[in-house]
Amino acid sequence: MGESYYLQLGAADRFGWTEPEGKVFQIASDNLARLKDEIYRVSYLMQQAGGGGDHQSGLSKQWDFSVTAEILRAYGDLIKDALRNMLTAIAAARQDECEIDVSGLDEFDIADFTTEISGAQALLNLGIDSPTLKRQVLKRVALKYLCDARQEIKNRIIEEIDAVPNQ
Repeated sequence: MGESYYLQLGAADRFGWTEPEGKVFQIASDNLARLKDEIYRVSYLMQQAGGGGDHQSGLSKQWDFSVTAEILRAYGDLIKDALRNMLTAIAAARQDECEIDVSGLDEFDIADFTTEISGAQALLNLGIDSPTLKRQVLKRVALKYLCDARQEIKNRIIEEIDAVPNQ
């Protein structure tokens, strides 16, 4: 089977290796690369497609990410509607008297982390004499970097940042 074709064999038919030169692996690899580029294209992340070394300005990256965030919000709205409908149907079937509401999936943190670090460093380099500002910037950067860490680890890091005097 393939993307747009299939082979149908009869009960007495035999099928063997039909391509001994090994080109099928290159064809499959090219097809995967094409599909990857298409996924990036339709999600408006052209800088990821092709693996090129093109550099973009921060504003250009922000524009690409804002379009992607808009698409993700639209998908989030579809998912929320589907969940709301499903939960409403379940509540009706169970004869539960409750109101159903689904929220979330409105904000997505898809910004480039190096941009976040650069912004934080630029803010700290302004020389604002505020230990609170410095702590808050450090916490924000640490939490963004450790977004998939366990909550107790995050809490411990925040406590350690807050414990350092006059940071």
